Amino acid sequence: MRFRKIIGLFCAAVVLLPACNKESTTADASAGTGKGGSLARFAISGNYLYLADYSMLRVFDISNPVNTVEKNSVPLSFGVETIFPYKDKLFIGATQGMFVFSIADPAKPVSLGSIMHLRSCDPVVANDTISYTTLQGTPRCGPAESGLYIYDIKTVTTPVLKKLLPLSTPYGLGLVDSVVFVCRGDNGLSAINVKDAADPKIMYTKKDGFYMDVIPYDNLLVCYINTGILVYNASDTKNILKLGTVNY
Repeated sequence: MRFRKIIGLFCAAVVLLPACNKESTTADASAGTGKGGSLARFAISGNYLYLADYSMLRVFDISNPVNTVEKNSVPLSFGVETIFPYKDKLFIGATQGMFVFSIADPAKPVSLGSIMHLRSCDPVVANDTISYTTLQGTPRCGPAESGLYIYDIKTVTTPVLKKLLPLSTPYGLGLVDSVVFVCRGDNGLSAINVKDAADPKIMYTKKDGFYMDVIPYDNLLVCYINTGILVYNASDTKNILKLGTVNY
């Protein structure tokens, strides 16, 4: 039964749409109700689906799957790349910064705050007090310093940069308790201890493929790599164990 569950998640991760393409590599990711990759341009929260194109956030009521209704569209003045839902908020990564929207009224997203950075590709994940984003400085993405950027969002209307951990080739990322897993292409999957957000430390790096995005799911890490899907048992974040791969 558990194997079927994993395979079902494989299928979801493969079928759903891509978002940010850092440098020349395509990065597909999935977004479900509370679960999704950090590179997704759409997210589901409750009975609503949020879909971003480059300059518009579109809101759909999906309570009746056979009769999906577009309820709202919110103009955005920035190039959207990724959406990450967390509780009653949407964290939107864009080429120029990170933006936070309230979805307390799910049909009417309201801007709460933002923090700007140099032009770059910008996946993001978050919890109650801290958000994590990777920026990659490349000719395509822009001149930002490559690394893991950690923001204090206790006052969500005015996020504050708490720490920059320089990293080469960062792509998507996932958060499990006090560990951030950062995909770094052929430089591996790095596990970073962020228990002290002001002093993040790389614990180890796995090198089983070309990593582009990761979805934490129960005690699993579902990684999107260039040849398919790779799954780890992450019940012990200090020592994740490879379970297998599905190539396609």
